[in-house]
Amino acid sequence: MTRVCLIDDDHSVRDALALGLGDAGYDVVVAPGAAAGLDVLTRQNIDAVITDLNMPGTPGSALIAEARARWPYMPIIAISGSPVINGRDLQDVAREIGADAAINKPFRARELAALLARVVAARAAPP
Repeated sequence: MTRVCLIDDDHSVRDALALGLGDAGYDVVVAPGAAAGLDVLTRQNIDAVITDLNMPGTPGSALIAEARARWPYMPIIAISGSPVINGRDLQDVAREIGADAAINKPFRARELAALLARVVAARAAPP
């Protein structure tokens, strides 16, 4: 079973996505922010990361950069409430900061689960 660290400062979003991903067969560990997320990644055996980009304190972009540096093959998905960041497309920004994919809120948990399955499979495939 794929163990996912889900990082979002909005508890209602975090709880709803964790429930939906759990229903899709993922083992989900949640964190309320980037610092807590990095702590989870360091202390637990995590297979993939899903993080919000816009959080108070340390932004998701910094978490992605740190995770990519420490775990270069970790599947990472960025989520955001905005399809455009600083005038640029979310997908482009996410890839530039090291995420494998991005999805714009609002979305359904099943959409995120399907994207996660694709990202995990792509990372598992030989180069």
